Amino acid sequence: MSAEFVNAIHAVSEVLMFENWLRFYFITEEGEKLFIRVPEAAEKRIREEYPHLFGLLELLNNKEITYETSRDAVCSFVASDVDGSRMKAGSSEKVFDSSLFQFEMQLFNIWVQSHEEQLDKNFLDLRKWQELYAEWKRSDKVKEYMNELKDASTRTAPDCDSVQ
Repeated sequence: MSAEFVNAIHAVSEVLMFENWLRFYFITEEGEKLFIRVPEAAEKRIREEYPHLFGLLELLNNKEITYETSRDAVCSFVASDVDGSRMKAGSSEKVFDSSLFQFEMQLFNIWVQSHEEQLDKNFLDLRKWQELYAEWKRSDKVKEYMNELKDASTRTAPDCDSVQ
């Protein structure tokens, strides 16, 4: 896998991490609907610290949030702001379909779920989430888990020579 493709996976992964971070800290329930409501001061700080992600905030802020609206905003943002600028044009579909990207998102979701109490104690900025996640991925326990999954996938992969 090329370094360019791995970088594209990281760029798209960061977008999904940001969207998840927004939902984690800025979601509010109003009646039976959920909205992302980012206060003006936080919006300003996000614009300054994460200008490459700010467009996604604009797509989500003060909007009703459902699985579909989140998915559509992420896909729209990746297509308009990431694909062709932070990665080779036309790469986003390959990234979304790649097993490496899907595995990265699975790991990230495991991390969020297993650290929800810690993340909920105090507000942590996105950079801190990224640092904590990277640290978690470097742990021996997670490396062992990743190796077990890789081993399992190679054991169950079809032998190309035996397929006639």
